[in-house]
Amino acid sequence: MNNFIGNRRNVNILKRAIEQNRLPHALIFAGPAGVGKCTLAIFTAQALNCLAPQNGNACGLCNACRRIAAYVEIRRRECVKGAGAACGVCPACQERNRRHPDVRLIEPDEKTVISIDQIRNIIAETAFQPLEARYRVVILDPADQMRAEAQNSLLKTLEEPPSRTIMILIAVNPYLLLDTIRSRARILPFGEIPSEQIARHLMQKEGKSEQDSLLAAALSGGSLGAALELNTTEYRVARESALEFVTLLLNRGSFTRAGAIAADAAKDKDVFRTWIESASALLRDIYYSGAAPGRVGQRDLIEKLQALRQNTRHPHLVFAIEAMRKLQADLRYNVNRQIALEALFIGLAR
Repeated sequence: MNNFIGNRRNVNILKRAIEQNRLPHALIFAGPAGVGKCTLAIFTAQALNCLAPQNGNACGLCNACRRIAAYVEIRRRECVKGAGAACGVCPACQERNRRHPDVRLIEPDEKTVISIDQIRNIIAETAFQPLEARYRVVILDPADQMRAEAQNSLLKTLEEPPSRTIMILIAVNPYLLLDTIRSRARILPFGEIPSEQIARHLMQKEGKSEQDSLLAAALSGGSLGAALELNTTEYRVARESALEFVTLLLNRGSFTRAGAIAADAAKDKDVFRTWIESASALLRDIYYSGAAPGRVGQRDLIEKLQALRQNTRHPHLVFAIEAMRKLQADLRYNVNRQIALEALFIGLAR
């Protein structure tokens, strides 16, 4: 657990509870996506079942630790076959084959939610004592996306918890869980990870350059997962175009040029999503460059951002930020990307 990034308070609470043998039978890890809730749940399973614990921490080297750690690798890899039946021989399948039999990570099989059949299978499994471990650990991710019937099925087990079984429910929004489930579990709230910790991890553990690490950390929104997924090369390409559009937007520049940028950016849905996130981040940094320079994430553009801030009236900038946020939200629906971006530009010009 000592290597876990961020949310040290929760780490300390879990370590102390394990050392005192007072860990609740049910826990809810609640907080933003990408801050390591499921990873910490796996670390907790290691700490509970390590064969050679050291100062309250799992050794990471014993047979139990290595097999439980396989779940971290499982989340990082996919079978070479993709969806459907597993091939059984690729690295991802090999990781699955060596996982610990008493630690279960329950994720949606094919749909976007954990099914009631998956819950029933787990309930039947927990009726028996663990095969090898001191504690069976069941991790449900995402628990807050379970339908009501699956939650009700789980409730009976939480009301009468089997011995030597710990259940950890991973949730972005714990209030989507039934009140009766929340009342029978200890909620640990997770917060965003400080950007400096994310940048340090990217440099030291992932081998990224300092410039790329600082950029990814600044754009991550406190999510290590988001920082790891960010392709800084693609982002910089999108940012160059987005910066030109934002400059035209704030300076009430040529609609013809802005329309051409919008048309190019809107060709591909995934590229456009990166582009719009870049434009939104630039607008936020322009705002902070005048109000709170220390909060500017994209430090390599600080002079350009400050120049734009000095030439932009405050209400105009705030309106641009809100309009870009609305467009990001509208992307959940089948909107015409180019027309929506052009409409945003015309609205700001007025």
